[in-house]
Order: sequence, then structure tokens, then C-alpha cells
Amino acid sequence: MEERNSHTLLRRMAPVLVAVAAIALLGPSLFTERSAADPPSVPGVAPIAAVTPSPAPLEIAAHEPMRSRAIESLESPARTAGSEGARADSAQPIDCLIEPAQVVDIGSAVIGLIEKIHVERADTVTRGDVLVELESGAERAAVALSRARAAMDGAERAREANVRLGVHREARSRRLFEKQALSLDLREESETAAELARLELQQVREDRRLASLQLDQTEELLRRRTIESPVDGVVVDRLMAPGERVDEEVILRVAQLDPLFVELTLPAERFGSVRRDTKAAVELEMPGDQVYVASVTRMDRVIDPASGTFGVRLELPNPDYAIPSGLHCRVRFLEP
Repeated sequence: MEERNSHTLLRRMAPVLVAVAAIALLGPSLFTERSAADPPSVPGVAPIAAVTPSPAPLEIAAHEPMRSRAIESLESPARTAGSEGARADSAQPIDCLIEPAQVVDIGSAVIGLIEKIHVERADTVTRGDVLVELESGAERAAVALSRARAAMDGAERAREANVRLGVHREARSRRLFEKQALSLDLREESETAAELARLELQQVREDRRLASLQLDQTEELLRRRTIESPVDGVVVDRLMAPGERVDEEVILRVAQLDPLFVELTLPAERFGSVRRDTKAAVELEMPGDQVYVASVTRMDRVIDPASGTFGVRLELPNPDYAIPSGLHCRVRFLEP
């Protein structure tokens, strides 16, 4: 039994003993030193890459400033180019549109029939010019009646005479009563009559004042039958004709052309670069290459989130109406 166990142990140990013997015989050739550039090649095993020693922490710290300066030198030209590009963009002309300062729809404050229209399309008008007259026969009659009523002063003069008579009677009755030649009842009666005369005069004067106010009212109603121009400008369109009934409809459309507004949009990056009263050259898209100078008057304070832009308005003088409204143009801001 022990002999069988020993044979089994020797059979298991045989491969190990063979390996030990091979190492003892071939050891010097297997462990010969090789350089890092010539790693050992063992069949079926990938060569091991040479490992470079890591620099000391002090050396790494010394290299970091050099690396930062290199990155900064690479980034600075980009920033310079970007700023130059922004300046170049600001120097580029910007598309714009010339619009009237305001467009007024002329209507009527009262309902009525149009009697006369004194202007046609393209006519020049001045503030206060009569544009339209409505039928106003009834209003004119009411004005005449109120004026006559306010001018009547006969009742007032009569009451003034009664007041003077009552004052004289009151004074005479007082003297007679002091001399005991008049009873107390008669004295009080004369005083009451004088007071009533004064009250009647006051009432007549109040009636005349009301008549004067009524005259003002009827004259104002008559004035509302006459439509005047609220601005200096040009008639853009005539939408109604004499004989038509006007209620809330637009009769005329008048545009104020002095000054003109130049409307444009700028990108959000330029917010703050344009200020009030900044001058700009406005080039019109019309034959002749006319260039005019306008000034900034309005700037939006809210950026449009959808387009990333904000609006700017310039004011362009146009005293002789030489520049028509509705033109496209190009704006170039001038250096201060």
C-alpha cells in the first residue's frame, strides 16, 4: 500500500522536476540582460513597452507656466481677430427703412353728412387747415339763437331799475319811521320789496350767464362739424366723398413727413455701442446716390429673444418734403 502511494507521488512530481532541471541547465541564456529598446520576445506574448520614468513633481510644476503661456499665445490672435471683426461689422452699412413721423387717420367726432372736402390726395396741408366740412344747418341755427339770447339785456335793465326804485323806497320809509310818520309794517314792506328786486336782478343775470354758456356749447358743436388738420404733412389718401354719411369711418389719411423716421435693427452684441444723438449717414435707394445725415433719437431697451436684435430710430429732417417716405436705405454710423 505504501509502495503504491509513493509511485503516485513520483508520477505527480515528475513535471515539476523536469522544469527545475531545465531551468538549471538553460538559466544563463534565458536571463541575459537586454536593453530597453530590445525587449525579450517570447512566443505568444506581446512585447512589453519601455516605461519612461515620470518627471519629478518639481519638473512638472516648472513646465506648467510654459504651457499656459503657449495656450495664451494661441488664443490671443483669435481674440484680436474677433475684436477686429466686430469693428469691421460695425463699419458695415445696415439696411433700414424710411417711415413718416406719424400717419393720422382723419375722422369725425360726430355723425353727419359730408358737405365739402377741401383737399385731394398728395396735397400739402398745415396744422389747422380746414379739411372737411359736415352739414351744419341745425347747428348754425342753434348758435344764432344762443347768441341772440345771450345778447338780450332788457330784462336785466328792468330789474336794475326795480332795484334802484326799491332802494329809494327803503331809504324813504326808514326816514319816515325814524320820525314816527310811518308804521313798522309799511317800513318792513318797503324793505322786503327792495330785497325781492335785488334777487330778481340776480336771477336775470344768472340766466344771461347760462345763455352765454349755452352759446359756447352750440359754437363748440358747430366747430365739431368742421374737421381741421392736426399736423403738418401730406394727404396720403382720400377715402370718402361729399354726400356720404360718416360715423366712425376714416375720411382722409395724412402723413407727417418732417421729420422722417429711419428704422433699423442691430444685433444684441452692439447694444450700448450706439447712443442718443449719434450721427449716421443715410444713403437712399433711389437714383442720384443722395446721402443725408440723421441722428439717433430712440433705442429699444429690450432685446428681442427670437432674433437677438433691438430696434434703433433715427430722425431725418425733411423740411421741403424732398425725401419720400417708404424708401429702403442703408445707414453707416459716423465716428464721433
